[in-house]
Amino acid sequence: MKKYRIPALFLALVFLAAVLTGCQEGAAPAAEGGETPDYVTLAFFGPITGGGAAEGSAARNAFQLAVDQANASGEYPYEIKTLIIDDQGDPSASASGAQQVASDPSVVAATGHWHSACADASWPVLSENEIPLLIWGAIREDLTREETYPWVTRSAPTDVQENEPLAKKVLDEMGYSKVFIVSTDSSYGNGNLKAFTAEMEKRGLTPVGVETTPSETVDFNAIVTKIMASDCDCVYWGGINNEGVYLKEQLYKAGFDKLFFAISGLKTEDFLIIGADAAEGALVTSPGIRLDSTEQGRKFIEDYNAQNYDTPIGAYTPYAYEAALILLQALKDCGDAPTSVAMRDALAKGTFEGIMGTTTFNEVGQTTLVAVCFYVAQDGQWVFFEDSEYASGARQFGK
Repeated sequence: MKKYRIPALFLALVFLAAVLTGCQEGAAPAAEGGETPDYVTLAFFGPITGGGAAEGSAARNAFQLAVDQANASGEYPYEIKTLIIDDQGDPSASASGAQQVASDPSVVAATGHWHSACADASWPVLSENEIPLLIWGAIREDLTREETYPWVTRSAPTDVQENEPLAKKVLDEMGYSKVFIVSTDSSYGNGNLKAFTAEMEKRGLTPVGVETTPSETVDFNAIVTKIMASDCDCVYWGGINNEGVYLKEQLYKAGFDKLFFAISGLKTEDFLIIGADAAEGALVTSPGIRLDSTEQGRKFIEDYNAQNYDTPIGAYTPYAYEAALILLQALKDCGDAPTSVAMRDALAKGTFEGIMGTTTFNEVGQTTLVAVCFYVAQDGQWVFFEDSEYASGARQFGK
């Protein structure tokens, strides 16, 4: 159901009439923005079920945690409610969820998604109904562009912003050059393929091989055979965990003992289900700062763990919490009677403090705060790279 907005001219005439009537009766005109509501609603989109459920559930938990903390603070003159939409990692479910959000007149802003295709499906519905969307996880670069601004902003890094430090780490610092690239043909996979290939081209390098595969592929044996027959010294995975876990396991069974690396879509607890030996040595980026390095980050970890959630903190969990903090600060900037249009402007032009640092958005709504840290799978756990035996030299990725 579409949320129909009353034409601005009609509202202006009604407001003028009310002011004139009030003046005639000696009453003061209403304050700008209207009366303070009993509550406002913030919407959340994420894959609570389906592909990426672990990442989406943890992000939902963090979002709700931030809102609960805000309500308990007593700093808001109204209750802040949440509307949780399970986008299932599916664009159709995302579009339907956006219609549900648009039908609720109390919603003043939304945050989502983890999958780029889901964000691409929801933002047109939301913007048509004048509801701003702050992206917490979807990384495809063109989600923030002139066409979507200012209705869409993003506090997470893009695929380009994640691949750049990964290329610097692997190609420049670690010295790898013979890269075999495998990705899915999804928007996420194609974006990463383009981004990492561009990083190689900057350095005068050409991939040893490039293979794309449909989403939900589970049998990579034909590709594994090509990798094993090549002279590559590493494999770059351009998809998310859903398929990457099968590729890494099948490479391990084939005897591949070289570097396997990817950006943050691979860094999930689900990746570790293949076992410590098969997962060993996978190098990944994780967006944001190292949380345990700051007081705010440590407090978030403590607060999250104190809730005893079923899902542990994932790669994008801090960004969902950060997105909630940004929305909450924007609510304050809008005064006692926030509207969705006021929230749009507050988000696009604001400066926000959170657990990642200071966030502002550029001319197309993309965050100017870009931070990435590195993890490696060691003994069945994700370990900060700088704390690992790979960083110390006690273990080798192989070349």
